[in-house]
Amino acid sequence: MATRIRMAIVIVSVLAALLIAAVLVAWLLVDTDQVKKRIEAGLSDITNMDVQIGQPLRFGLLQGPSVTIAELELSRQGQVVATAESVSVGLATFSLLTGNVHPIDLHIKQPELVIKRSSPGVFNIDGTDPEELDALSLRRLRVSDARFTYIDQTSEMGWLFEHCDLELRNIHHNGGMPDQALASLAAEGDLQCDTLSQSRFKASDFSMKVRGDSGVFTLKPVKATAFEGEASGWIEADLSSRTPALRLEYGLAEFDFGAFMGKLNPDQAATGNVDLELSLNAQGNTWQELRNSATGMLSLSSGELTIDGYDLDDELADYTKTQNFNLIDVGAVFIAGPVGLVVTRGYAFTGVLQGSGGSTTIDQMISEWVIEGGVAQARDVAFRTPQNRLALTGALDFVNYRFQDMQVAVIDSDGCAVVEQRITGPFHEPEIERPNVLVAVTGPMLDLVKRGVRAITGGDCETFYTGSMPHP
Repeated sequence: MATRIRMAIVIVSVLAALLIAAVLVAWLLVDTDQVKKRIEAGLSDITNMDVQIGQPLRFGLLQGPSVTIAELELSRQGQVVATAESVSVGLATFSLLTGNVHPIDLHIKQPELVIKRSSPGVFNIDGTDPEELDALSLRRLRVSDARFTYIDQTSEMGWLFEHCDLELRNIHHNGGMPDQALASLAAEGDLQCDTLSQSRFKASDFSMKVRGDSGVFTLKPVKATAFEGEASGWIEADLSSRTPALRLEYGLAEFDFGAFMGKLNPDQAATGNVDLELSLNAQGNTWQELRNSATGMLSLSSGELTIDGYDLDDELADYTKTQNFNLIDVGAVFIAGPVGLVVTRGYAFTGVLQGSGGSTTIDQMISEWVIEGGVAQARDVAFRTPQNRLALTGALDFVNYRFQDMQVAVIDSDGCAVVEQRITGPFHEPEIERPNVLVAVTGPMLDLVKRGVRAITGGDCETFYTGSMPHP
């Protein structure tokens, strides 16, 4: 028995040596420059871009046969779209010996990708018409230290993901047209990014676990840190049908109100914690279709908050001050929290919220929005100070990136507006009207707010707010 085992070991060793020798000979006979040109031409055909490989191909055997492409660059019309320090492809040894090139591992180091959307449905990475794909079976895909930029030129919005690492394992699909391949796609793995940012918004330590089979992928948990609060949730993407569907549940617990206010105005000091919850469903083949179909809810709530250097109740004490007072500056505080950073990025906050000295205590804040067809409609949005109650109505149109008849108002005990201000137009360049004092009477504002418009004027008024926030 021992002799047979030794003989088996010798046979295996000889076969391994012959195999390595055969692969080495095959490597030495390869015309690397010709292979490089063929790879450039093949990638150019697939991506409909100009592809350049800056360094000679490198072949390896130490950890199995592999080829490394260094200094890869993809461009279109003179504009660089993507680069990578290197792309290493591990190959199956036995298939290589039979004349077939079968990748089993792929490692992309320091890639940079810039995606630009110039108009609805038009991107700088659009390729040729889709063709049938061969079946795929990849043991592992690694992406190291990636940088990804998305720029929507029509809305002037953009996202930046930096220092990202991705590892996917057991990746496979059955081939066919792209939608057929997606319907059979499977993979599992992890994604981490040091930071992701959008204008004034920034999150760190972003991570998610990926698991998918037959075109249905679950990303859970999805975690990040933003405004010193912990974000967590999950995403489900169903790619198995002709119209992909997306479900999302996400929350940002006890984020720091002062950190949020500091993004609106770096000199603004504030304290307190706020909770945010988002639930979303959408379907479509394009980003535009997903936005147009989005439905769900968004809510923001808090306990006591404090804004230093500014006394809101004092500012609202009489009509004279109100004429020079921007309710929109105040309204930005409760336009769905961090979402306000997205929709108000083109607005220069003139007084947020300082100048009078003292401080403002917000006893309670609530911000509830219903999302339908990509438009977030204010359902119950208000906050209360010791002496005043302010509310907001209108909608945020994320399909066209516009404010829809949004109004912020100081309201009396009956929910009638005493002073209101309107903001309309595109997010990046809104039209903001002057504050409108709706009740032309003399006397302290606080008396009008407490007693109510009806009691003082003897007339009727249109109810502005019917939500759950009680009067002070």
